[in-house]
Amino acid sequence: MRAPTVVRRAPDGEPNGAGRPPAWRRLGGWIALGVVGAVGMVLAGTRIGSVPDPGHSLWWFALPSGGAPATSVAFYGATFLFVGAWVGLGRQAWRGGLAVGQAWVVLALWGLPFFLGPPLFSRDMYSYIGQGLLAHHGLDPYTAAPSALGPSPLLASIASVWRSTTSPYGPLFVLSSRGVVSVAGSSLTGQLLAFRALELLGVILVMVFLPRLARHLGTDPGLALWLGALSPLALFSFISSGHNDALLVGLLVAGVTLAVEGRLVGAFVLLALATTVKLPAAAAIVFVTVDQFRAPDGGRRWKVLAQAAGITGAVVVAVTLADGFGFVWLGPTALHIPTELHVLFTPSVSLGVAVFHVARGLGIPVARSPVVTVVQDAVALLAVAGVLWLLATVRRHELVRSLGLALLLIVVGSPTVWPWYLMWGLVLLAATGAQRSRLLAAVAGLAMLAVGPSGSPRLVGPAYVVVSLVVVAAAVWLVRDRRWERVVTGRAG
Repeated sequence: MRAPTVVRRAPDGEPNGAGRPPAWRRLGGWIALGVVGAVGMVLAGTRIGSVPDPGHSLWWFALPSGGAPATSVAFYGATFLFVGAWVGLGRQAWRGGLAVGQAWVVLALWGLPFFLGPPLFSRDMYSYIGQGLLAHHGLDPYTAAPSALGPSPLLASIASVWRSTTSPYGPLFVLSSRGVVSVAGSSLTGQLLAFRALELLGVILVMVFLPRLARHLGTDPGLALWLGALSPLALFSFISSGHNDALLVGLLVAGVTLAVEGRLVGAFVLLALATTVKLPAAAAIVFVTVDQFRAPDGGRRWKVLAQAAGITGAVVVAVTLADGFGFVWLGPTALHIPTELHVLFTPSVSLGVAVFHVARGLGIPVARSPVVTVVQDAVALLAVAGVLWLLATVRRHELVRSLGLALLLIVVGSPTVWPWYLMWGLVLLAATGAQRSRLLAAVAGLAMLAVGPSGSPRLVGPAYVVVSLVVVAAAVWLVRDRRWERVVTGRAG
């Protein structure tokens, strides 16, 4: 395992490259600008965001009616202010000038407008409510879709592609969804706020455990929070959109932190719970188990293996039985559901479309769908090979970095990529030496803008050309001079 990065620490225990963290006056301007940007986004979002029952209902507060173009300009102007404020705060964080306590204040000030405002960038919370209501009424959300609830403002609020789709989520989230809708009342706005409160549990776990993980790895906890919890991608995904990835990531970070501290029982419990939110979290269980199994102390290897299998199995069975809908969530149907929608910012989809157009340009009579499917399968195989290599070499490299890269590979190589999926690996990498990567900062700052405020993908039509060229350029950069080795070991930053 690579030696941790050495970070100078201020007298109060917070890392700081030049003494104590700066006074609030050096952060206040950026924090205030971020509040202005967040409030502006929320106000404009009451008109063009993912509001309930589009065209018929408004959020509980709203801007006066106005032209859509002007509102869009206001929205993206406010977004520019918010991203700029985050970058300005990051300049202080890069110098060791953001303390953990200050990060909590930033989260409260920047997160509150998004918590109170309408959903932005996604309509997934409406699907969560629908699945919770199905379970609440005794219907199986793994076999019944929200359309079974009948016509209603809720059904009109769910993205049309998901209205007839069963739940792809694990039993812990279905159980939580049923509990939320049972206490939130019949108000759609109240239900949305209740689901945001549920996802805030994941955000709190990230805020508590990410600095702890960074300290263990010898990196800057304030910078880790800036990248992994306060970024536009994190706040838009976890609070405004209320994605259940917040719960997954929170449990994941907490479990990995306990694992690197040697507290394996608690680690496997938390990682198993994360798996019962979304299955990809199971990768963390495998990585932790392999890392510990290959430890020099051979006497405890089989104990670790027994703990991993026994604890994970017990938690999964217990949560599934408590949910009451059986083990369908582990079947191929549930695994296939998230891949049903092909969006052009998915690397394999854009590459497939590009290959199709090149083939047609050369006079080869091929159909678009089979070509895209073949390319998707090829990219998925490459991603699996990369993950297996990271798993095979995890003991030689830093566990957290290897796992974070593996989760990003799983996302990038999957048939469907949404920006919030990138948080799975990005949050873990924020605690490693990769926290100073400008590429990760660019992803955390800009990735969500691939989706519009109403939840529709922005990259359409000829956008596949740009995405496919970026993917090819990135692949060439990684292969050239074996840069991928430096990325894995951390020497590439």
